[in-house]
Amino acid sequence: MNKSIENIHSHVLMWLEEAADRIRNSFAEQLIIETKADRKDLVTNMDKDIQAFLIGKITKFCPTHQILGEESADQFKDDSREHVWIIDPIDGTANLVKQQDHFCILISYYEDDIGKLGYIYDVMNKDVYYAIEHEGVFLNDQKLPAPPSVSLQEGLVSVDVRNWCGKSCLEKLAADAFDIRYFGCGGIDSIHVITGKFAAFATSKSGPWDLAAQLIFAKELGLRVSKFDGSPVHYLEGGDWVISNQGAYDDLLAIVKEF
Repeated sequence: MNKSIENIHSHVLMWLEEAADRIRNSFAEQLIIETKADRKDLVTNMDKDIQAFLIGKITKFCPTHQILGEESADQFKDDSREHVWIIDPIDGTANLVKQQDHFCILISYYEDDIGKLGYIYDVMNKDVYYAIEHEGVFLNDQKLPAPPSVSLQEGLVSVDVRNWCGKSCLEKLAADAFDIRYFGCGGIDSIHVITGKFAAFATSKSGPWDLAAQLIFAKELGLRVSKFDGSPVHYLEGGDWVISNQGAYDDLLAIVKEF
C-alpha cells in the first residue's frame, strides 16, 4: 500500500472507533431531534457532533483537503478535486432514533476523482468494512472475497420501499426477485450486497455521502454500479443508483428503468 494512503488509513480507523464510542455513549443522554425535509427526515445533535468531530480530525491531519459532509453540504466548494473527503456521520438516523441499531458511519477519500479509501462502520456490531484501491475489501482486517454471482430470481434485493410504494416497478421487482428486504440505511443495505447476502440494493434518493464509499467497494469487488438508466454514477452527485452483483444486474436494471 502507498505509504501516504497507509498513513491516512491508519488514522481513519482510529477516528472511526472514537466516533463510534461517542455515539454508543450518547444513548445514556437525551438526543436532540430535528426534522429537515419532512417529519421523517431526521437529524440529531449526534449527527452534527460526529460530523464536527470527523471534520476536525481531517482538517488537523490534512489541512488543505476538501471535505463534503451531509450536514454542511452547502459549504462545500468544488474548486479542487486533488483531495476530497465525503462524510455521512450517521447514515440511518431514523434507525438510530427509533431502534438504536442498523445505522453506520460512511467515509470516503478521493484523489483527483479516483476513490482511494472507503469505509462503512456498522456502529452497533463494531464492524468496520473498508476498501482500499488495488488492495481489496476488508472486514475488521480480514480480506473479503468477491460475492458470488446470483440471479435476480434467486437473490434478495433491497429497495427504499417508502419511495417505491404505488409504482408498478415495485410489483414487478417483488414478482421477479426471490424477495425484497430493506434496512432503512443505505450503508447497511450495501454491506449485505458487499458480503453476498443480498443480490442488489437500489435507492431512488441519495446524496453523494450515501454512495461515494460504496463506489470504491464495488470497484474492488467487481460489483456493478449505475444510475437507474444505466449511466455512470459520479461520487459527487446524488440521485438514483443501484449496486448489484453481476448475475442480477441486467434483470434489475430492466425493472428500475421504469421507476
